[in-house]
Amino acid sequence: MGKHVSDGNALANVATNCTERRPPTVVIAGCGGAQTVTALCEHGIDAYGFDRSPSILATVPAPTRNRLLEGDIRDQQLIETLCERFELERIDLFVTECMLSFLSVEEAATSLERIRNEPRVGQLLHRVQLDPPVAAQEGDLEVTILTPEAWQQACDLEERDLWREAFDPL
Repeated sequence: MGKHVSDGNALANVATNCTERRPPTVVIAGCGGAQTVTALCEHGIDAYGFDRSPSILATVPAPTRNRLLEGDIRDQQLIETLCERFELERIDLFVTECMLSFLSVEEAATSLERIRNEPRVGQLLHRVQLDPPVAAQEGDLEVTILTPEAWQQACDLEERDLWREAFDPL
């Protein structure tokens, strides 16, 4: 019988394998309620997150809330803001967590290229959700639903980043 590996454990392993620094520093874009940030911290990873929704961030318990920032991946000063706010020298792994669908392809491509070219950022990992959010299903929100391969084709022709479906193993 196989051993269950938690998502936090799997992501912690990815972070550990992408750098020799200990502990590695991970930033979660679209962190929502910060479950991934919390899980990574429990696995000894120096994890932080940001989300555009202040109301979602407000629901996060205080110890983890101190590791979160209201922010937008399209902000040209995002990496500078994250590094200043959390006193980070480097971000070893930058994860977009089921949030690219809230951007147009052009916004995603521009934002990811800027982050990819930032010298303080190491590896990028994108977790792509194929199911549209309920608000989009009900017509209240426009989203861009693409497979990881289609996002990669649109945003990462040099194949520098890691691309996965949200619920596929890492």
